[in-house]
Amino acid sequence: MKNLSVTLRLFYGEVSYDKDGKVKSKNETVSITFGSPEWDNFLKHLKSHGVTSVEVEKVYDLSKINKDEPIESLKRYTEVEYKSEIEAVVNKLFEVSEKPLTPEQLEIVKLKEQIAALAAGGVKTTAKKETEPKNGLSKGGVKTGESENLNPDPVKDEEGK
Repeated sequence: MKNLSVTLRLFYGEVSYDKDGKVKSKNETVSITFGSPEWDNFLKHLKSHGVTSVEVEKVYDLSKINKDEPIESLKRYTEVEYKSEIEAVVNKLFEVSEKPLTPEQLEIVKLKEQIAALAAGGVKTTAKKETEPKNGLSKGGVKTGESENLNPDPVKDEEGK
């Protein structure tokens, strides 16, 4: 790649704007030569210095010099229109890549899902629900298996014997 000077705008914290669309949050610009050892070192330590996002503002080709312009002039070097390659390199730093989970982490995720299901009251079971109760009380409070011998008036039952 050519000898390029890249101007980056570094943002610290959450980026916020005022009503006119100007950035309110803390930010600064840095110019650095693309592909140099300084570039690699600078990008490696961006996150540790609190930078949360980066924008590529301008890219200048340092090999194309306009000698008619003074050294301090912005018109001395030609601005490059294709910033997409450099933006891709910078944006790759702030992408979150998902790492595969270890077996222990998978077990923890599974257990948390089971706990959430239990807390919500929805327990998945494979056993069939019984339609009739076997022993114990039925819905009416009567012991099952004794409903044929029930007599609401126990006095008549003893007199009839």
